[in-house]
Amino acid sequence: MQVMRLTVLAIVAFSLAAPVTGQGLPKGPGPARTASLFNFYCLSQLPAIEDVANAAGFGEFAELVGEELQKYQPEVPADELRAWRLRDLGSDFILTSARSKPDAQFKKAIPEFANSKSVACSLVIPTEDADKQLLKEMVGLIGREPDEAWDQGALRVHSWTGKTDKRLVIVHFYAPTIEGQNAIMSATAFVKK
Repeated sequence: MQVMRLTVLAIVAFSLAAPVTGQGLPKGPGPARTASLFNFYCLSQLPAIEDVANAAGFGEFAELVGEELQKYQPEVPADELRAWRLRDLGSDFILTSARSKPDAQFKKAIPEFANSKSVACSLVIPTEDADKQLLKEMVGLIGREPDEAWDQGALRVHSWTGKTDKRLVIVHFYAPTIEGQNAIMSATAFVKK
């Protein structure tokens, strides 16, 4: 993982993204509403994982448990994982939150955050709602073009990174390159203890 140098302004944008209330959401379905949902449920809540769960209480969410929840377990199992299904204007989204410790690869790549705690939040977006306009909405939400992009299987990954002395935030947008693959917007905050 390559981490690029960023200004403090970028991290402030990530950690202080304006919360969106039900009245602030775009009225119709589409990329602008999806980006606003991600901002409200993920960006504006991190690094407080409890706030992700509290925000899920504002929507029409059904919490996932058991085998259904385990489908969203990251490669390196999380210490705490929760997920909810949201039906919004005809689309089904999955919201996840996870708390974990940095893995060995991360510790080697970014040793100054090796002892941090990691809190992540993702919004899984159905394929029919995942179009190129979503990337444009993410750029508008974060305030700049991605720092880097690469192909990962059937996904094109766009990545933004922001860092201060105490916090590292990485935002990803996984755009499907083939039909049938879901898009994913995710944010992970690494906070030094």
